Amino acid sequence: MRILLVDDEKESRSFLADYLLLLGHHVDECSSGEEALETYKRNRYEMVLSDIKMGGMSGIDLIRDIKALKCSPEADLVLYTGFIDIALTIGALRVGAYDYLTKPINVQELKAVLNRVEEHQFLLNENKELVQHFDEKVKSATKDTERQLEQLKKIIAEQAGIGHVGVFSNKMKNIVQQAEKYHTDRSLPVLIQGETGVGKEIIARMVHYGKLENPGPFIDINCTAITPSLFESELFGYEAGSFTGGTSRGSKGKLDMAMGGTLFLDEIAEIPIELQPKLLRVLEEKSFYRVGGLRKIKTDLRIICATNVDFEKRIEQGLFRTDLYYRLKVGQIIIPPLRERQEDILPLSLMFLQDFAQRRGKHFAGISNSAAEFLLHYPWPGNVRELRNVMEWVSFMYDEEELKIEHLSNINNRYNKTSNGATKAESAFDGSQKKLEAQSDNFALQDRVDSMVEEALEKCGGNKTKAANYLGIAVRTLYYRLEKMKKKRSET
Repeated sequence: MRILLVDDEKESRSFLADYLLLLGHHVDECSSGEEALETYKRNRYEMVLSDIKMGGMSGIDLIRDIKALKCSPEADLVLYTGFIDIALTIGALRVGAYDYLTKPINVQELKAVLNRVEEHQFLLNENKELVQHFDEKVKSATKDTERQLEQLKKIIAEQAGIGHVGVFSNKMKNIVQQAEKYHTDRSLPVLIQGETGVGKEIIARMVHYGKLENPGPFIDINCTAITPSLFESELFGYEAGSFTGGTSRGSKGKLDMAMGGTLFLDEIAEIPIELQPKLLRVLEEKSFYRVGGLRKIKTDLRIICATNVDFEKRIEQGLFRTDLYYRLKVGQIIIPPLRERQEDILPLSLMFLQDFAQRRGKHFAGISNSAAEFLLHYPWPGNVRELRNVMEWVSFMYDEEELKIEHLSNINNRYNKTSNGATKAESAFDGSQKKLEAQSDNFALQDRVDSMVEEALEKCGGNKTKAANYLGIAVRTLYYRLEKMKKKRSET
């Protein structure tokens, strides 16, 4: 063992040092408590053997100061003195002394103490190794559990319909942040507005699911799919015998089913005018009655509504109540159409194309300049839904490394048939082909894509897998893009 020996009497210190050396221990000698404390700070010792009565700092004070250092692993502290004093012995043990000897020191007793200290230090080191091993196992198990939890969350997110959502522009990032914020208060009604195909239901599910932490049921009603005569019983449920054709036991409505979760009313602007006061009462009083029922039922749910129509016009036409409209829009999310957030178009196109190509075993990994320009010029009247459908169709019909302009002729023709005369889409299609012939590979659009890739890599610390996930593309697509960037730099 390495032992620190502390005694202000040289003869006594030398005798003990010689004996300890004879037993095979390494010994450092100090003549005062102050010197010993500084020496202890610089070195690692298994044992400190110190006289109690010394000039200056006493042995008990030395022990107290060594204990205060909280070094790990800690030495065993053994004191000795020529005075037999029970109070002094108790005081030494209280401040943390491992053992206590009296002068003149009996070498057999000292040897027994040394053996106990060696055994104790061995156990301390063994325990430390066991603790480290246990901590490593816990960390490993924790990482495995976290990884499994993330995988489970991905599965749940896929089942919930929010697993593969591309959020690239600042506009959409802000909308997602809004949705996550609204998730924290279930009592707050949320109205989501936007054109057909922008993803209103996906945002509604984001409001509902939040971080996927026990969100409860998500019950949806399409207000245009239910006849007005059945809407009330569908929404509120009904008691037995309340109307002809009902079941003998009555039935729960969608409000009952959504308890503890979310009721999503899609196309809310189409709800019958005669039912609107009852829905307003649910929002304000947090309760409702079943059809034919007398018992008031308290609600514990979130109500999310969505529409693609202009509420102001519906109100002017007398088809929607002003008070209900303002109550619904306490939490409001307005999703802009795809044509107003062009920075989303190319990343979404790549994401959808890659996804469908992977499912079908196709090889699409990028988008040509001409196709990219067309995608940016096309007005996307069907918004994200149309873009997704186009990429699904392309992945079904073709199999190449890049999406090309000729792959998109179908949507250009389809759009022209529903338009009057020459259209912007047609101009964009023709213009894309002309510009493709006139411009080199240094087309500015590619620089924009390259900048997005570089920004993603920087944010992800150079981790290509994380960067690919951030961009919403496959890893092989990212490597393909990086190779193109590398080749372009070597040519310039």
